[in-house]
Amino acid sequence: MGEEEEKQSAGSCGNSKTKRIRSETGGIDWISQLPDSVIVQILSLLTLTDACKTAILSKRWQYLWTYIDNLNFDSRDGFFLFKTSKLNSSSKANRFISFTDNVMRLHRCSNIKEFSLEFVLNHDDVSTISKIDKWLEIAVNKNVKDLYLKVWVSNEQPYTLPQVLCSNSSLVGLNCKYCKLSENCVLNWPSLKSLTLTNLLLGDENIKQISSGCPQLESLELSEFCGLHHLHITSPKCTRLLLIDHRHPLNDSDPLDNHCFFDIVAPFVQHLEISGAFHDVKFRLRDISSLVHADLNFHNHTWGVTNDLIDIKDILSDVRCASELTVPSWFIEVISKLMLENVDLPLPLLECKWLTINSFITKCSFLGIGNLLSSTPYLENLTLLPEQDFLAVRIIHNDINFLGDDIDVLGNKFLSFQGNLIKGSLEKLKNSKVILAFCGDDIFKDDTTGLTQLLKSLLEHARNMVKLVISLSHWRRCNTCSTRISKIIENLLGFPEDS
Repeated sequence: MGEEEEKQSAGSCGNSKTKRIRSETGGIDWISQLPDSVIVQILSLLTLTDACKTAILSKRWQYLWTYIDNLNFDSRDGFFLFKTSKLNSSSKANRFISFTDNVMRLHRCSNIKEFSLEFVLNHDDVSTISKIDKWLEIAVNKNVKDLYLKVWVSNEQPYTLPQVLCSNSSLVGLNCKYCKLSENCVLNWPSLKSLTLTNLLLGDENIKQISSGCPQLESLELSEFCGLHHLHITSPKCTRLLLIDHRHPLNDSDPLDNHCFFDIVAPFVQHLEISGAFHDVKFRLRDISSLVHADLNFHNHTWGVTNDLIDIKDILSDVRCASELTVPSWFIEVISKLMLENVDLPLPLLECKWLTINSFITKCSFLGIGNLLSSTPYLENLTLLPEQDFLAVRIIHNDINFLGDDIDVLGNKFLSFQGNLIKGSLEKLKNSKVILAFCGDDIFKDDTTGLTQLLKSLLEHARNMVKLVISLSHWRRCNTCSTRISKIIENLLGFPEDS
């Protein structure tokens, strides 16, 4: 073959290769030139059903999806693969089960980073439950790191976590919802760092096993839970504890009265959050000596004012070492009402430097806010937020209407409260932020006296304050907000110049 022929032959080969990597539109198919490992990473960013669809592209792509290391099964998403819009719910569930079975059978990756399963059964189907157990066993055998399980089987018989999952050395994060721990299970999660349990009836024995069987646990979240007498988390590495909504998982009343009282011992916890509904619940913070951040924005709508004050003072005393503190509106309302009734209310001195108060600012609530501020001599940053819970807002509104005449009758005494309540207690305050809510239900439309007095007190007594921010809780414009903000600005301009 001559030199010219060799060049033509080489050119021909080059052209044919270029054609092979060009798409139908004439552009170069760069994706097909990527190594398999990179393509698998790209597929892992898709939904599982979309990743599976790539199997039809070519022989090379047929099994690439089986090597992705995150498997996210959602019964709401799996149907789209089979165009099941006209099928009934039972047929859709069967399709989803078949789809999940096939994926788990074909999956070839030896290690799973993330496995999630969201599935709803209409009844307690033994065969399906055994399949779920098998899927979890496969995930465990492939050293799953993070597992999210949301399986609703039935109200009376929630899905029970299999023992193969309860004793696992690879799990780092576990999030279970609508499931339960069997009475005979042995918890052993030596690598677990984050545990979230939602909608569970927990016993003290479960908490003991969690504390002893999770030596690396850093964060524990219990949501929609009850059944505890003692919540003792003594692991030195557990620094986050979140308790959200105390209620029976089956929405029944507690069978035992003492289920509504429990104590918390968490000597190494630095971040504590207690939020949501805790109606008729009494808890005591026995040891949280390492606390840095305490968010106590929980609701308690069954007030017995005197008893609630005892609880408030006890809780504030327990969290006094926290440098960041969030308190709910009902703390403020209870303190305010008792102050109007001439009750002596010395609150424990707090060490917090960041304080967030969830409360509307009214003539009544100003008293409670002022009393709390007088107990925070190290305060540097203050944030006042409007109450977001609608039921709490209604209760506060009714109490303010009831106490309105009392405030007017007190007259000069109320003014003395205003003048002396926080005098000398805001020496270190540097930054304040007040978020206002004038719209919505509009129940505080005529009450700006407390807000005006509070702003005046901040300007008069916080001599080292460098920033005061006043903003609305929403961004929409309306005449109501414009009018009231203008009135507040007018009041601010009327304060003494040395403020």
